[in-house]
Amino acid sequence: MIYPKTLELYVVVAISALLVGASTQAALGNSPLPYQESNGTENLLTQNSQQRREWDAFFSSKYDYWDAKVLAEYWEQSIGDAKARIGRKILWGETDIAILEQFLVDARIQALQSVNDPRYYRDSEYKYKDAQALAKFWGEPSPWEAKLRIEKNLRLGNDEIVKEALLLARPNR
Repeated sequence: MIYPKTLELYVVVAISALLVGASTQAALGNSPLPYQESNGTENLLTQNSQQRREWDAFFSSKYDYWDAKVLAEYWEQSIGDAKARIGRKILWGETDIAILEQFLVDARIQALQSVNDPRYYRDSEYKYKDAQALAKFWGEPSPWEAKLRIEKNLRLGNDEIVKEALLLARPNR
């Protein structure tokens, strides 16, 4: 029988062995990491420079947070990594942008299949009072249905449609 403390010790030893092995491989130049160069500082600077270019391309593009979020879920990576990947495709040119657009369509189709969980709504700036106002404006039976409609629009990249509807639903604001 393995006791909890012993199990913890085995896990710590295993992780330590992996880290030591990886750092030894990197020092010997056997690392499979991208941008591997002889100088570790130069390697880090190259990676940072490339990532900065990717992020700049993303933030200068027509793509926004909601596009990155839906693609991050589709690609099973973080939103930050998705922004960098989008930027990389932009930098690579028209062919990769066309592929990116198709990825975005596929990601949105996939995202719409789980629209009963308003995760995007919860991650947005919209509040319950907004859902109440939009429910009346859109003729929805309750704020819940308005939240789901907001959710669908966010997943489809139509945040501006929701903002415009909210302005019309609350003309005094």
